[in-house]
Amino acid sequence: MRRAFVTGTSGFIGSAVARELVADGVHVRVLMRKGADRKAIEKLDVEIIEGDLLDAPALARGLAGCDACFHVAGLNKLYLRGHADIKRMYDANERGAHMVLRTAAESGCTAIVHTSTVAILKQPPDRHAHEDDLAPEHELVVHYQRSKYLGEQKALKLAQEGAPVVIASPSAPMGPFDVKPTPTGRVVLDFLRRKMPGYMETGLNVIDVQDCARGHILAAQKGRPGRRYILAHANLSILDIFRTLAELTGIPAPGFKVPKFVGLMTAFFSELKAKATGRDAAVPLAGVRMALKPMFYDNSRAVAELGLPTRDVRRTLRRAAAWFVEHGYAPAPPRALGPWHEDNNGTA
Repeated sequence: MRRAFVTGTSGFIGSAVARELVADGVHVRVLMRKGADRKAIEKLDVEIIEGDLLDAPALARGLAGCDACFHVAGLNKLYLRGHADIKRMYDANERGAHMVLRTAAESGCTAIVHTSTVAILKQPPDRHAHEDDLAPEHELVVHYQRSKYLGEQKALKLAQEGAPVVIASPSAPMGPFDVKPTPTGRVVLDFLRRKMPGYMETGLNVIDVQDCARGHILAAQKGRPGRRYILAHANLSILDIFRTLAELTGIPAPGFKVPKFVGLMTAFFSELKAKATGRDAAVPLAGVRMALKPMFYDNSRAVAELGLPTRDVRRTLRRAAAWFVEHGYAPAPPRALGPWHEDNNGTA
């Protein structure tokens, strides 16, 4: 891989993919909207192409001469204000995905990775979800899920037509450079800020964002076109995450379990307040609905076929917390976290 085009680099996973590619010595072009926040790739040696996912000339310029394309961009907003917001979501996650992937195939890319989501997989009652547990479209009632499902279907269709498209489905990445920050990053950040008085009985699959980014590159190198790979690692309850953060930071873990109906009511009133004030809902109802059941996944295909790296989740949580503290997002906790960065041997 000599030259790669990456979308979504103003975001968490996309910027991590670009960072790993640059570290590998790959010439990286990134697509950025004019005026977009570039903090996530600040000081990174990349070539910037201004445009958006539906800008055909910008896509053609960005992909010219590239042998790989990583389409990581997408809109994952869970609180939508109305038809305009809904249209923007489908424009990004369905139409935009098709535009980027089709242009990459027409430009002669020999490796194309489409970033989907584990949120479109259903949770079997007796095991962790794997790549073949795709939920029926009619069960995907959240616009984010449905738009990502439709975008993935466009990617699979291109693969069936001969395009070298591989699907990467990340779980919940955590780690450094979460500049916005993401909903999963806010779990760590709100804990550091002592804004977690209680917890819901649910769970996440956590993967270090750097391992997730490396999984994208491995998918380009080793993945089979038309095949889905779950980039995931540790299945943890929310309480386990908080207890680990408590051990790392010295901040007490929350002890109050919030009943699920309380979570739903909180989200309902949060959205009512958002409509009245014109601001985003602090607790989107769609997010609570998605979190009512643990989102646990089986990563064995990605480990076996790609060689997906999976560092210890304790290191991931420490790195995430240390990065937030060092960059002024949260005050230093009672217990020192050490540096967020790691050396080439994977130790901090």
